[in-house]
Amino acid sequence: MKLSNKLQNKNIIYSLKSDNKSHAIQELLDRLLDLNYLTATIKLHTFIDNKEKLINSAVGRGVAYHYSTSVEINEQLAVLGISHKGINYDSPDGQKVHFILLILDTEAESNLHRKLITRFQHFINSSTLKSQAFDCKSEDDIIDIISNWEQEHLLNEEF
Repeated sequence: MKLSNKLQNKNIIYSLKSDNKSHAIQELLDRLLDLNYLTATIKLHTFIDNKEKLINSAVGRGVAYHYSTSVEINEQLAVLGISHKGINYDSPDGQKVHFILLILDTEAESNLHRKLITRFQHFINSSTLKSQAFDCKSEDDIIDIISNWEQEHLLNEEF
């Protein structure tokens, strides 16, 4: 699974305006709504927000993942938000979150998000790539970094 197949400039928010976790989730969902992938976000937001109260989506090092299923979609969707200010997620390492990946799976493939999260972790765990993505000037620059990384590191992998 390639990140560049799921993340294009239209589903990257650079830079998030939200200043808290719940607003960030809504801002990411609103992007999918604006792109006409969803017709409403209330139930999804409530579900993700409630899951967040049980299990913190922050994994440390400035990264958080949200995921859910949606009856409205026919294929997996993802949206990436980057916050320059950082958002308090009560992260295990105490750092603010700057990279938030929200993934929606179809009901038929409700665990597909795991593959995309793993791929994103491989990408974002490089401090050089994380810094480059954080310092980008546009969504297109982020896509270029992801594509270049995939060409260099995923050359021999099957997708």
